[in-house]
Amino acid sequence: MNKTLPMMVLISSPRMRSGEAGDLEEMFDLGLERLHLRKPDHSAKDISKILDKLPEKYLKKIVLHRVPELLEKYPLAGYHHTSKEKLRGVSGSCSRSFHKVSNLRESKEKLDYSFFGPVYHSISKQGYGPKVSIESIREYFSSGNRSPVFALGGIRRNKVKNLLEIGFSGVALLGAVWGRKDPIHALEGFMKVRDSIFVDYKGRMEKSSKNTIREKPPSLSSLST
Repeated sequence: MNKTLPMMVLISSPRMRSGEAGDLEEMFDLGLERLHLRKPDHSAKDISKILDKLPEKYLKKIVLHRVPELLEKYPLAGYHHTSKEKLRGVSGSCSRSFHKVSNLRESKEKLDYSFFGPVYHSISKQGYGPKVSIESIREYFSSGNRSPVFALGGIRRNKVKNLLEIGFSGVALLGAVWGRKDPIHALEGFMKVRDSIFVDYKGRMEKSSKNTIREKPPSLSSLST
């Protein structure tokens, strides 16, 4: 697990929603750590209307898509690039979307993290499914140290732990939250999964620490595996 990044990222609904700023604020109150604000069919002015209604402490948890001009106006967390967008020099986090394992492998860009997907059949986009197998993705992660990658597309609660075990640093949520009648309740369900995984991870680390104290120190070869 990456200690500096959240396990779960929420991508906003692509459409403008009634009372959206209020819902987002409630989600942040619940413990949402990072929101990717993506409205591909809306202007910077439209997006500003949402940002203007949010407290500054939550603006610092928002990563912007497609309207880089707003980075100078608001104290945001960073900027996310599309798969074809030229990399920008921005303050805060710098991330990008990838849809092919080959592009992930060949990228030389200095990214804080990236999105990769769809890993499963998309919930929000009908007919949009994975182009590579889970095994191919697993092989990519096993080939060496990589910058953090978040799984995107068809993410459901029962898939999260498996995706982390494959090698993803976290998951990016969209349809599994905004496609529900009660998005806030849906996000709460994912938060419970996140908390459960953290408790399990902490327990294993504490157990490992105790065993290390009692047992003979591990060899250098075992540390490298």
